[in-house]
Amino acid sequence: MTALTFPLLLLVSSLLLSSAAGDDTLKPCPGDTRGDKRCNHDPTHRVCAKIGLPDTSFWATTNQEDIRWCGTRGNYGGLYGNDVRCPLSEPTWCICKWATAAWIRKSDHGCNEEIEFDCEATDVCNLKRSYTDGGQDLAPAHDCMEKKCKERWDACPE
Repeated sequence: MTALTFPLLLLVSSLLLSSAAGDDTLKPCPGDTRGDKRCNHDPTHRVCAKIGLPDTSFWATTNQEDIRWCGTRGNYGGLYGNDVRCPLSEPTWCICKWATAAWIRKSDHGCNEEIEFDCEATDVCNLKRSYTDGGQDLAPAHDCMEKKCKERWDACPE
């Protein structure tokens, strides 16, 4: 072994681990106001989706019509915690994996152009490794994410 072999192996290993975890490579979800805006703070809120538009079907298809929070202020503390949540200028939010599947399953047109993800801010590999969330089968979310975020989906370790 050469003197560079061990440091090179260490670097490759750490890159693979951070990629598998999904935590270090995620970009912030622009409209989210929790923590550092990344979709990796709990086991379910892993999908950065555009839900802050007035004509989205997200709220009705996930039975959250009564708690539509986009455009309102949260109280999460931290740097962004009092900002307007998923405002029209940045209508994205870290949504639950179960809500992603329900939105797609119950949408009139399934995985169409209305369902928009920010692939760079979504923990695609975490979703790919998950099969249920909140009692929901995640197959619709898998199929749609594989289509819309194909490069990141294909890059996930098996």
